[in-house]
Amino acid sequence: MQKKLLLALCAAGLLPQTGIAEVTGAEVGFHYSTLADADARDLNKATLGGALEYGIGPQFSVQGDLAQRYYGLTNWDGTTFTLHGSYRPTDAMAAGAFVGHDWLDNQDVIYYGLEFANKVNQISYEAAFTHFDSMGKNANGLTLRGGYAVNQQLDLGGRVDIVHGDGDNNYRVSGTAGYEITPGIKATGELGFYDGDGMAAESFVGVGVKATFGNNNGVTFGGRGLQDFLPGL
Repeated sequence: MQKKLLLALCAAGLLPQTGIAEVTGAEVGFHYSTLADADARDLNKATLGGALEYGIGPQFSVQGDLAQRYYGLTNWDGTTFTLHGSYRPTDAMAAGAFVGHDWLDNQDVIYYGLEFANKVNQISYEAAFTHFDSMGKNANGLTLRGGYAVNQQLDLGGRVDIVHGDGDNNYRVSGTAGYEITPGIKATGELGFYDGDGMAAESFVGVGVKATFGNNNGVTFGGRGLQDFLPGL
């Protein structure tokens, strides 16, 4: 029931709006990632997701993200919903807070935190601090993402994630790339390493395609949540 309600709310957001709020950006995409080791390629993840952002006046905005994921080998499926609120001191800079919910294999993870995004010339970056809470078990996460626009079609970047909880440390480090096939349609790629506490570091690879809409060429902030952190698991 919760999933159906979230889907209905996001669908309602696509309807024509009145008043001071207006849609400033949106995106929808598909992403597939898998561990690269030959013995671990059954550990993969397919994600279909989208996001919608409303501008409320000249400096405030609200963004909603919804993603559905399917995990190979385990046959799990998961849903993630995140709501962001942000303030823009300038056109290129945004500071905000977010709250969200992960549903995965009949387990719930509630998370919330603070985030920041900025763009300086050809360089864009964002950072987020996240607190996770699942049935009394807590963890904290730090996310850093950045990109450099080589030209109008190609951008290169990277991503670093750290999640620490109950004595466990988990790391994810990757390089990213995006190529605009046609205006508003971008192919994406990712290559990196995942290191979970108590297990050897594993390399992973990801590919995807994303469509962006609106004056902002998509939305301000990237995905959040524990399922966004896990590559191919």
